[in-house]
Amino acid sequence: MRVNTFIAVGVVFAVIGLLGLTYIFPKMMCISGQDFVDQIDTSSGQEKYSDYSIGDTITISDSIARIEIDNGKTLVWLETIGRSENDPPFRFGSDIMGDFGVGNSVIIKFEVVQDSTGDYTLKGYENGGSGLASDTITSRYSTINEYIFMFLILGGIGSVAYGGYISFIGKDEEPQDDWGFPAQAPTQPPVAAPPMSAPPVQQAPNPVAPPVSPPQAAVPPVPSNEPTSMTITVPPGVVPGQVLTVGLPDGRSVNVQVPAECNAGSQFTITVN
Repeated sequence: MRVNTFIAVGVVFAVIGLLGLTYIFPKMMCISGQDFVDQIDTSSGQEKYSDYSIGDTITISDSIARIEIDNGKTLVWLETIGRSENDPPFRFGSDIMGDFGVGNSVIIKFEVVQDSTGDYTLKGYENGGSGLASDTITSRYSTINEYIFMFLILGGIGSVAYGGYISFIGKDEEPQDDWGFPAQAPTQPPVAAPPMSAPPVQQAPNPVAPPVSPPQAAVPPVPSNEPTSMTITVPPGVVPGQVLTVGLPDGRSVNVQVPAECNAGSQFTITVN
């Protein structure tokens, strides 16, 4: 059976919050009124507390069994201690009856001090003090620790509600395992690569000798007996009347005199047999 993640986490948070409010806070983080009375030790001739020293803070969680006003001071008897005249009440230095009554669950938090006689006592009681301050008593479910546990309960309920909602409308479509976590795709076994074959050996082509042409007999050029005309451009620096040596197409050379009317860059024509 698949469990939605939000529902599972919400249930855990809500259970922790409920345990915190009903057991962890009142039983492990606080003591009852009777537990405090049991701490009083007078065996040494002075009043001490067995498990507490000067400067320690004591937090009591209990219910009011009886409450009275006496000369502007409020006397509060706790349920676990008793309500008779022989049972010790807690004394507060002001009238708090407008804020608390019989049956109220309260938290009383005070510091252990030492009076001038050397006895351990409650802060506000030392040296004939009027009693505890009015802000040392509060109603249950008003402390920071209790707020934390209540937040866990509310957050857990909200997570369960949201998980049920998304499961109902079918938005939770991602594949999940039995605990609501994303399921992993099955791992495919690795595929072995095909064996590698050696590349084919390429054979070098046989060298082919180029065809040999039969030797040709050298034919000497046959001089032409026909007259040949050539146009000659007078080179730079050459003046009229100067003799130039001109190479003919058939390989011969002739000497030619530059005509009188031709300067450098001019052209003239000669005829050679």
